[in-house]
Amino acid sequence: ERGKMSSKIIRILLPILATAFLIMYGCGKNRVLELKKEKLFSIPIGRSEEQIGVQRRQNGEFHGPGAVLFRNGFFFVVDGVNQKIMKITTPGDIILVISKGNNPGNTGREADNVLRTKERKIYNFDTISQIAVDNENNLYVQNVFIKKEKQESVIDIISLDDNVGDEGANYTESYMSYILKFDRLGNFKYRIGKNGINTDPFYYVYKIATDLNGNLIILTADEAWENWTYYVYDNEGKLIERHTINREKILGSNKPVDRVSFIMDVCPEVNDKKLVYWVSQYETTNDTKSIKKSEDAWGEEIEIENFDETKSTDQSVKKSMNDLLFYKLVRFDVTSDDIISSYTWETGLNHSTDTTQEFLGIDGKSDGFLWKYVGKNRSVVTIVRPDGTVVAKRSFSFEDDGLWTNVQVAVDGSVYAIKIDDKKAYFYRWRSDELLGAKREKIGVRDFILEKIEEFKNANR
Repeated sequence: ERGKMSSKIIRILLPILATAFLIMYGCGKNRVLELKKEKLFSIPIGRSEEQIGVQRRQNGEFHGPGAVLFRNGFFFVVDGVNQKIMKITTPGDIILVISKGNNPGNTGREADNVLRTKERKIYNFDTISQIAVDNENNLYVQNVFIKKEKQESVIDIISLDDNVGDEGANYTESYMSYILKFDRLGNFKYRIGKNGINTDPFYYVYKIATDLNGNLIILTADEAWENWTYYVYDNEGKLIERHTINREKILGSNKPVDRVSFIMDVCPEVNDKKLVYWVSQYETTNDTKSIKKSEDAWGEEIEIENFDETKSTDQSVKKSMNDLLFYKLVRFDVTSDDIISSYTWETGLNHSTDTTQEFLGIDGKSDGFLWKYVGKNRSVVTIVRPDGTVVAKRSFSFEDDGLWTNVQVAVDGSVYAIKIDDKKAYFYRWRSDELLGAKREKIGVRDFILEKIEEFKNANR
Protein backbone atom coordinates (compact mmCIF):
# COMPACT_ATOMS: atom_id res chain seq x y z
CA GLU A 1 0.00 0.00 0.00
CA ARG A 2 2.86 2.32 0.83
CA GLY A 3 4.44 1.67 -2.61
CA LYS A 4 1.16 2.39 -4.38
CA MET A 5 0.78 5.61 -2.46
CA SER A 6 4.31 6.71 -3.39
CA SER A 7 3.79 6.07 -7.10
CA LYS A 8 0.48 7.97 -6.94
CA ILE A 9 2.19 10.95 -5.31
CA ILE A 10 4.93 10.90 -7.97
CA ARG A 11 2.31 10.88 -10.77
CA ILE A 12 0.66 13.91 -9.19
CA LEU A 13 3.85 15.84 -8.48
CA LEU A 14 5.56 15.17 -11.82
CA PRO A 15 3.38 17.53 -13.93
CA ILE A 16 3.61 20.16 -11.20
CA LEU A 17 7.41 19.96 -11.12
CA ALA A 18 7.61 20.06 -14.91
CA THR A 19 5.42 23.16 -15.01
CA ALA A 20 7.54 24.81 -12.33
CA PHE A 21 10.67 24.03 -14.33
CA LEU A 22 9.18 25.61 -17.44
CA ILE A 23 8.22 28.70 -15.48
CA MET A 24 11.74 28.99 -14.05
CA TYR A 25 13.21 28.39 -17.50
CA GLY A 26 11.04 31.08 -19.03
CA CYS A 27 11.47 33.77 -16.41
CA GLY A 28 13.70 35.82 -18.68
CA LYS A 29 11.07 36.10 -21.44
CA ASN A 30 11.95 36.45 -25.11
CA ARG A 31 14.01 39.64 -25.13
CA VAL A 32 15.31 41.69 -28.03
CA LEU A 33 18.65 43.18 -27.02
CA GLU A 34 20.29 46.04 -28.87
CA LEU A 35 23.82 45.51 -30.15
CA LYS A 36 26.07 48.53 -29.82
CA LYS A 37 27.81 49.35 -33.04
CA GLU A 38 31.48 50.21 -33.39
CA LYS A 39 32.46 53.06 -35.69
CA LEU A 40 35.74 51.61 -36.91
CA PHE A 41 37.13 54.10 -39.42
CA SER A 42 36.25 56.31 -42.38
CA ILE A 43 37.59 56.67 -45.93
CA PRO A 44 37.31 59.95 -47.88
CA ILE A 45 35.18 59.97 -51.01
CA GLY A 46 37.08 60.75 -54.21
CA ARG A 47 39.33 59.38 -56.94
CA SER A 48 42.78 59.29 -55.40
CA GLU A 49 44.43 56.09 -54.25
CA GLU A 50 43.23 56.16 -50.64
CA GLN A 51 39.70 57.31 -51.44
CA ILE A 52 36.51 55.45 -52.36
CA GLY A 53 34.53 56.44 -55.43
CA VAL A 54 30.86 57.35 -55.02
CA GLN A 55 28.51 58.61 -57.73
CA ARG A 56 25.03 60.03 -57.16
CA ARG A 57 22.66 61.02 -59.94
CA GLN A 58 19.62 63.26 -59.87
CA ASN A 59 17.31 60.36 -60.73
CA GLY A 60 18.31 58.64 -57.50
CA GLU A 61 20.77 56.21 -59.06
CA PHE A 62 23.66 55.45 -56.73
CA HIS A 63 27.06 53.86 -57.38
CA GLY A 64 29.35 53.27 -54.43
CA PRO A 65 31.40 50.47 -52.92
CA GLY A 66 30.65 47.20 -54.69
CA ALA A 67 31.55 43.98 -52.90
CA VAL A 68 32.58 44.48 -49.27
CA LEU A 69 33.95 41.53 -47.33
CA PHE A 70 35.12 41.32 -43.70
CA ARG A 71 37.44 38.34 -43.32
CA ASN A 72 40.38 37.48 -41.07
CA GLY A 73 40.27 40.87 -39.37
CA PHE A 74 40.44 42.89 -42.63
CA PHE A 75 37.95 44.70 -44.81
CA PHE A 76 38.27 43.91 -48.53
CA VAL A 77 36.44 46.53 -50.59
CA VAL A 78 35.71 46.73 -54.31
CA ASP A 79 35.65 50.34 -55.48
CA GLY A 80 33.39 49.92 -58.50
CA VAL A 81 33.67 53.58 -59.52
CA ASN A 82 37.47 53.71 -59.58
CA GLN A 83 37.89 50.00 -60.44
CA LYS A 84 40.24 48.96 -57.65
CA ILE A 85 40.35 46.63 -54.64
CA MET A 86 41.41 47.85 -51.19
CA LYS A 87 42.54 45.80 -48.19
CA ILE A 88 41.98 47.76 -44.98
CA THR A 89 42.74 47.00 -41.33
CA THR A 90 40.09 47.65 -38.68
CA PRO A 91 41.97 50.78 -37.47
CA GLY A 92 41.63 52.06 -41.05
CA ASP A 93 45.11 51.53 -42.53
CA ILE A 94 44.99 50.74 -46.26
CA ILE A 95 47.72 48.14 -46.67
CA LEU A 96 46.99 46.92 -50.22
CA VAL A 97 45.52 48.46 -53.36
CA ILE A 98 45.10 46.51 -56.62
CA SER A 99 43.92 48.94 -59.28
CA LYS A 100 42.96 48.70 -62.93
CA GLY A 101 45.79 49.59 -65.29
CA ASN A 102 47.44 48.79 -68.60
CA ASN A 103 50.52 47.07 -67.24
CA PRO A 104 49.53 43.83 -65.50
CA GLY A 105 53.13 42.88 -64.80
CA ASN A 106 53.90 46.11 -62.97
CA THR A 107 54.63 45.74 -59.26
CA GLY A 108 56.13 49.19 -58.84
CA ARG A 109 55.43 51.63 -56.04
CA GLU A 110 53.86 54.51 -57.91
CA ALA A 111 52.25 55.78 -54.71
CA ASP A 112 55.25 55.90 -52.34
CA ASN A 113 54.23 59.41 -51.44
CA VAL A 114 51.09 58.02 -49.82
CA LEU A 115 52.26 57.16 -46.33
CA ARG A 116 49.73 54.50 -45.33
CA THR A 117 49.73 52.44 -48.52
CA LYS A 118 52.05 49.46 -48.00
CA GLU A 119 51.52 47.69 -51.34
CA ARG A 120 50.17 48.84 -54.67
CA LYS A 121 49.69 46.55 -57.65
CA ILE A 122 48.19 47.05 -61.10
CA TYR A 123 46.21 44.54 -63.14
CA ASN A 124 44.43 44.97 -66.45
CA PHE A 125 40.92 44.21 -65.18
CA ASP A 126 37.91 44.41 -67.48
CA THR A 127 35.30 44.98 -64.75
CA ILE A 128 35.78 43.98 -61.12
CA SER A 129 32.74 42.24 -59.65
CA GLN A 130 32.65 39.82 -56.70
CA ILE A 131 35.53 38.87 -54.43
CA ALA A 132 36.32 36.02 -52.03
CA VAL A 133 39.14 35.58 -49.50
CA ASP A 134 40.54 32.36 -48.01
CA ASN A 135 42.10 31.83 -44.58
CA GLU A 136 45.56 32.84 -45.86
CA ASN A 137 44.21 36.11 -47.28
CA ASN A 138 44.59 34.98 -50.88
CA LEU A 139 42.17 37.05 -52.92
CA TYR A 140 39.84 35.74 -55.65
CA VAL A 141 38.36 38.33 -58.02
CA GLN A 142 35.57 37.89 -60.56
CA ASN A 143 36.71 39.68 -63.73
CA VAL A 144 33.71 40.31 -66.03
CA PHE A 145 33.92 41.02 -69.75
CA ILE A 146 31.37 41.16 -72.57
CA LYS A 147 31.50 38.57 -75.32
CA LYS A 148 29.89 39.95 -78.48
CA GLU A 149 28.82 37.54 -81.23
CA LYS A 150 27.25 38.39 -84.57
CA GLN A 151 23.90 36.77 -85.32
CA GLU A 152 23.82 35.18 -88.76
CA SER A 153 20.81 35.96 -90.94
CA VAL A 154 19.53 34.97 -94.38
CA ILE A 155 20.93 38.16 -95.86
CA ASP A 156 24.34 37.40 -94.44
CA ILE A 157 24.35 33.98 -96.09
CA ILE A 158 23.29 34.99 -99.62
CA SER A 159 25.12 38.32 -99.75
CA LEU A 160 27.58 38.43 -102.67
CA ASP A 161 29.21 41.66 -101.58
CA ASP A 162 31.99 40.97 -99.07
CA ASN A 163 32.40 44.68 -98.50
CA VAL A 164 28.94 45.15 -97.02
CA GLY A 165 29.33 46.72 -93.57
CA ASP A 166 28.00 45.38 -90.28
CA GLU A 167 26.04 48.49 -89.40
CA GLY A 168 22.70 46.71 -89.57
CA ALA A 169 23.90 43.41 -88.16
CA ASN A 170 22.45 42.01 -84.95
CA TYR A 171 24.73 40.96 -82.11
CA THR A 172 24.25 38.99 -78.92
CA GLU A 173 26.11 40.10 -75.83
CA SER A 174 27.04 37.66 -73.08
CA TYR A 175 28.59 38.56 -69.76
CA MET A 176 31.52 36.18 -69.29
CA SER A 177 33.86 35.85 -66.30
CA TYR A 178 37.22 34.53 -65.26
CA ILE A 179 38.20 34.23 -61.61
CA LEU A 180 41.61 35.78 -60.89
CA LYS A 181 43.75 34.73 -57.93
CA PHE A 182 46.09 37.13 -56.10
CA ASP A 183 48.22 36.32 -53.06
CA ARG A 184 48.00 38.28 -49.81
CA LEU A 185 50.45 40.89 -51.13
CA GLY A 186 48.47 41.42 -54.33
CA ASN A 187 50.70 39.44 -56.68
CA PHE A 188 48.75 37.85 -59.55
CA LYS A 189 48.92 34.04 -59.52
CA TYR A 190 46.60 32.65 -62.23
CA ARG A 191 43.10 32.81 -63.69
CA ILE A 192 40.43 30.11 -63.37
CA GLY A 193 37.90 29.03 -66.02
CA LYS A 194 35.08 26.55 -65.70
CA ASN A 195 37.38 23.54 -66.21
CA GLY A 196 40.32 24.83 -64.21
CA ILE A 197 43.28 27.12 -64.88
CA ASN A 198 43.10 29.12 -68.14
CA THR A 199 40.16 27.18 -69.59
CA ASP A 200 36.91 28.56 -71.05
CA PRO A 201 35.30 31.39 -69.08
CA PHE A 202 32.15 31.07 -66.99
CA TYR A 203 28.92 32.24 -68.59
CA TYR A 204 27.06 33.51 -65.53
CA VAL A 205 28.64 33.60 -62.08
CA TYR A 206 26.09 34.11 -59.33
CA LYS A 207 28.37 33.89 -56.29
CA ILE A 208 31.92 33.01 -55.28
CA ALA A 209 33.17 31.98 -51.82
CA THR A 210 35.89 29.96 -50.09
CA ASP A 211 35.56 27.12 -47.59
CA LEU A 212 37.61 26.38 -44.47
CA ASN A 213 39.93 24.08 -46.45
CA GLY A 214 41.04 26.90 -48.74
CA ASN A 215 39.00 25.68 -51.72
CA LEU A 216 37.24 28.10 -54.05
CA ILE A 217 33.47 27.65 -54.54
CA ILE A 218 31.76 29.08 -57.62
CA LEU A 219 28.00 29.02 -58.26
CA THR A 220 26.67 29.64 -61.75
CA ALA A 221 23.19 29.60 -63.27
CA ASP A 222 21.80 29.26 -66.77
CA GLU A 223 19.70 31.88 -68.59
CA ALA A 224 16.38 30.51 -67.34
CA TRP A 225 17.64 30.01 -63.77
CA GLU A 226 16.61 26.37 -64.14
CA ASN A 227 19.98 24.79 -63.38
CA TRP A 228 22.63 25.86 -60.87
CA THR A 229 26.16 24.50 -61.16
CA TYR A 230 28.37 24.12 -58.10
CA TYR A 231 32.13 24.15 -58.77
CA VAL A 232 34.96 23.49 -56.29
CA TYR A 233 38.63 24.27 -57.06
CA ASP A 234 41.66 23.52 -54.89
CA ASN A 235 44.23 26.19 -54.00
CA GLU A 236 46.16 25.43 -57.19
CA GLY A 237 43.17 26.18 -59.40
CA LYS A 238 42.36 22.56 -60.25
CA LEU A 239 38.71 21.57 -60.63
CA ILE A 240 37.96 18.90 -58.02
CA GLU A 241 34.13 18.85 -57.99
CA ARG A 242 31.21 19.86 -60.15
CA HIS A 243 27.51 19.28 -59.52
CA THR A 244 24.40 20.56 -61.30
CA ILE A 245 21.30 21.26 -59.24
CA ASN A 246 17.92 21.55 -60.91
CA ARG A 247 15.58 24.31 -59.75
CA GLU A 248 12.78 21.83 -58.98
CA LYS A 249 15.04 20.10 -56.46
CA ILE A 250 14.94 23.29 -54.41
CA LEU A 251 11.44 24.61 -55.09
CA GLY A 252 9.57 21.33 -55.55
CA SER A 253 7.26 20.52 -58.45
CA ASN A 254 4.04 19.82 -56.51
CA LYS A 255 2.50 23.24 -55.99
CA PRO A 256 -0.92 24.69 -56.93
CA VAL A 257 -1.23 26.20 -60.39
CA ASP A 258 -2.01 29.64 -58.98
CA ARG A 259 1.31 29.90 -57.13
CA VAL A 260 4.81 30.77 -58.27
CA SER A 261 8.10 30.25 -56.43
CA PHE A 262 11.38 32.10 -56.68
CA ILE A 263 14.96 31.46 -55.59
CA MET A 264 15.86 34.78 -53.97
CA ASP A 265 19.45 34.04 -52.94
CA VAL A 266 21.87 31.20 -52.22
CA CYS A 267 24.83 31.04 -49.81
CA PRO A 268 27.54 28.33 -49.82
CA GLU A 269 28.48 27.00 -46.40
CA VAL A 270 32.14 27.49 -45.45
CA ASN A 271 32.55 24.25 -43.51
CA ASP A 272 30.69 21.68 -45.59
CA LYS A 273 29.44 20.90 -49.11
CA LYS A 274 26.05 22.43 -48.52
CA LEU A 275 24.08 25.40 -49.84
CA VAL A 276 21.49 27.53 -48.07
CA TYR A 277 18.78 28.75 -50.47
CA TRP A 278 16.38 31.58 -49.70
CA VAL A 279 13.07 30.73 -51.38
CA SER A 280 9.78 32.59 -51.63
CA GLN A 281 6.33 31.57 -52.81
CA TYR A 282 3.57 33.86 -54.06
CA GLU A 283 -0.01 33.60 -55.11
CA THR A 284 -0.32 34.99 -58.59
CA THR A 285 -2.26 38.27 -58.70
CA ASN A 286 -5.80 38.63 -60.05
CA ASP A 287 -4.69 39.68 -63.53
CA THR A 288 -2.19 36.84 -63.88
CA LYS A 289 -4.77 34.32 -62.67
CA SER A 290 -7.07 35.34 -65.50
CA ILE A 291 -4.32 35.22 -68.13
CA LYS A 292 -2.80 31.94 -66.88
CA LYS A 293 0.65 32.69 -68.30
CA SER A 294 3.65 31.89 -66.15
CA GLU A 295 5.74 34.68 -67.63
CA ASP A 296 3.19 37.25 -66.45
CA ALA A 297 3.93 36.29 -62.86
CA TRP A 298 7.33 37.96 -63.20
CA GLY A 299 5.77 41.40 -63.13
CA GLU A 300 5.16 42.08 -66.82
CA GLU A 301 2.53 44.75 -67.29
CA ILE A 302 -0.67 43.45 -68.90
CA GLU A 303 -3.58 45.36 -70.38
CA ILE A 304 -6.83 43.78 -69.25
CA GLU A 305 -9.76 44.17 -71.62
CA ASN A 306 -13.15 45.34 -70.31
CA PHE A 307 -11.73 46.13 -66.90
CA ASP A 308 -14.23 47.98 -64.72
CA GLU A 309 -12.46 49.92 -61.99
CA THR A 310 -15.72 50.43 -60.08
CA LYS A 311 -15.94 46.69 -59.43
CA SER A 312 -12.66 46.57 -57.55
CA THR A 313 -13.22 46.34 -53.80
CA ASP A 314 -11.07 46.91 -50.78
CA GLN A 315 -10.96 43.15 -50.34
CA SER A 316 -9.44 42.64 -53.80
CA VAL A 317 -6.85 45.35 -53.12
CA LYS A 318 -5.96 43.68 -49.84
CA LYS A 319 -5.73 40.36 -51.66
CA SER A 320 -3.25 41.69 -54.21
CA MET A 321 -1.15 43.21 -51.42
CA ASN A 322 -0.91 39.92 -49.55
CA ASP A 323 0.26 37.74 -52.42
CA LEU A 324 3.44 36.69 -50.57
CA LEU A 325 2.70 33.36 -48.88
CA PHE A 326 6.00 32.48 -47.24
CA TYR A 327 9.78 32.68 -47.19
CA LYS A 328 11.86 29.58 -46.64
CA LEU A 329 15.52 28.72 -45.95
CA VAL A 330 16.39 25.44 -47.64
CA ARG A 331 19.61 23.65 -46.63
CA PHE A 332 20.74 21.52 -49.56
CA ASP A 333 23.38 18.79 -49.48
CA VAL A 334 25.35 18.87 -52.74
CA THR A 335 26.80 15.37 -52.33
CA SER A 336 23.48 13.59 -51.75
CA ASP A 337 21.63 16.01 -54.10
CA ASP A 338 18.82 16.42 -51.61
CA ILE A 339 17.31 18.82 -49.07
CA ILE A 340 18.36 17.98 -45.50
CA SER A 341 16.44 20.66 -43.60
CA SER A 342 14.30 23.76 -44.10
CA TYR A 343 12.92 26.61 -42.07
CA THR A 344 9.74 28.40 -43.17
CA TRP A 345 8.33 31.65 -41.85
CA GLU A 346 4.80 32.20 -43.06
CA THR A 347 3.23 35.48 -44.09
CA GLY A 348 0.06 35.08 -46.15
CA LEU A 349 -0.62 31.67 -44.60
CA ASN A 350 -0.23 32.89 -41.03
CA HIS A 351 -0.98 36.54 -40.41
CA SER A 352 0.61 36.47 -36.97
CA THR A 353 4.05 36.34 -38.59
CA ASP A 354 5.83 39.52 -39.68
CA THR A 355 5.61 40.07 -43.42
CA THR A 356 8.76 42.15 -43.72
CA GLN A 357 11.26 39.62 -42.39
CA GLU A 358 13.87 38.88 -45.06
CA PHE A 359 17.08 36.89 -45.34
CA LEU A 360 20.32 38.77 -44.62
CA GLY A 361 22.87 35.93 -44.85
CA ILE A 362 24.54 33.09 -42.93
CA ASP A 363 27.55 32.94 -40.64
CA GLY A 364 30.27 30.29 -40.39
CA LYS A 365 27.94 27.84 -38.64
CA SER A 366 25.12 28.25 -41.17
CA ASP A 367 23.02 30.23 -38.72
CA GLY A 368 20.52 32.23 -40.76
CA PHE A 369 20.08 35.96 -40.07
CA LEU A 370 16.50 37.14 -40.74
CA TRP A 371 16.14 40.90 -41.04
CA LYS A 372 13.17 43.23 -40.57
CA TYR A 373 12.67 46.96 -40.05
CA VAL A 374 10.76 48.01 -36.93
CA GLY A 375 11.04 51.75 -37.44
CA LYS A 376 12.74 54.44 -39.42
CA ASN A 377 16.12 53.96 -37.72
CA ARG A 378 15.91 50.49 -36.23
CA SER A 379 15.85 46.88 -37.37
CA VAL A 380 15.72 43.49 -35.66
CA VAL A 381 17.69 40.42 -36.72
CA THR A 382 16.47 36.97 -35.71
CA ILE A 383 19.25 34.37 -35.67
CA VAL A 384 18.06 30.88 -36.61
CA ARG A 385 19.97 27.59 -36.42
CA PRO A 386 19.90 25.27 -39.48
CA ASP A 387 17.27 23.12 -37.71
CA GLY A 388 14.93 26.11 -37.28
CA THR A 389 15.73 26.80 -33.61
CA VAL A 390 15.71 30.52 -32.84
CA VAL A 391 18.96 31.40 -31.07
CA ALA A 392 18.44 35.07 -30.29
CA LYS A 393 17.03 38.38 -31.50
CA ARG A 394 19.16 41.47 -31.80
CA SER A 395 18.25 45.09 -32.49
CA PHE A 396 20.34 47.40 -34.70
CA SER A 397 20.10 51.19 -34.80
CA PHE A 398 20.95 53.43 -37.78
CA GLU A 399 21.29 57.20 -37.85
CA ASP A 400 19.61 59.02 -40.73
CA ASP A 401 22.53 61.37 -41.47
CA GLY A 402 23.78 59.28 -44.38
CA LEU A 403 23.05 56.40 -46.74
CA TRP A 404 23.50 52.92 -45.23
CA THR A 405 24.66 50.21 -47.63
CA ASN A 406 26.41 46.81 -47.79
CA VAL A 407 24.80 45.40 -44.62
CA GLN A 408 26.20 41.86 -44.38
CA VAL A 409 26.95 38.95 -42.05
CA ALA A 410 30.57 37.91 -41.43
CA VAL A 411 31.80 34.34 -40.94
CA ASP A 412 32.31 35.04 -37.22
CA GLY A 413 28.66 36.05 -36.79
CA SER A 414 29.16 39.81 -36.60
CA VAL A 415 27.24 42.23 -38.80
CA TYR A 416 28.93 45.05 -40.69
CA ALA A 417 27.81 47.94 -42.88
CA ILE A 418 28.91 51.20 -44.51
CA LYS A 419 27.37 54.64 -44.06
CA ILE A 420 28.03 57.24 -46.77
CA ASP A 421 27.57 60.98 -46.49
CA ASP A 422 28.78 63.81 -48.74
CA LYS A 423 32.44 63.49 -47.78
CA LYS A 424 33.24 60.08 -46.33
CA ALA A 425 32.38 56.38 -46.18
CA TYR A 426 32.18 55.15 -42.57
CA PHE A 427 32.73 51.50 -41.67
CA TYR A 428 30.69 50.03 -38.81
CA ARG A 429 30.55 46.67 -37.11
CA TRP A 430 28.07 45.12 -34.66
CA ARG A 431 29.84 42.38 -32.73
CA SER A 432 27.82 39.23 -32.14
CA ASP A 433 30.67 36.75 -31.88
CA GLU A 434 29.44 35.54 -28.48
CA LEU A 435 26.25 34.24 -30.12
CA LEU A 436 28.14 31.47 -31.90
CA GLY A 437 28.90 29.53 -28.75
CA ALA A 438 26.46 31.07 -26.33
CA LYS A 439 23.69 29.23 -24.54
CA ARG A 440 20.17 29.89 -25.67
CA GLU A 441 18.47 32.78 -23.99
CA LYS A 442 15.55 32.18 -21.63
CA ILE A 443 12.11 32.47 -23.09
CA GLY A 444 8.60 32.45 -21.68
CA VAL A 445 6.51 29.30 -21.29
CA ARG A 446 4.12 30.33 -24.04
CA ASP A 447 6.98 31.17 -26.41
CA PHE A 448 8.72 27.92 -25.48
CA ILE A 449 5.64 25.85 -26.40
CA LEU A 450 5.01 27.80 -29.62
CA GLU A 451 8.66 27.38 -30.62
CA LYS A 452 8.50 23.61 -30.12
CA ILE A 453 5.37 23.49 -32.27
CA GLU A 454 7.15 25.54 -34.95
CA GLU A 455 10.19 23.23 -34.83
CA PHE A 456 7.90 20.21 -35.25
CA LYS A 457 6.13 21.84 -38.24
CA ASN A 458 9.43 22.68 -39.93
CA ALA A 459 10.83 19.21 -39.30
CA ASN A 460 7.84 17.70 -41.13
CA ARG A 461 7.70 20.08 -44.12
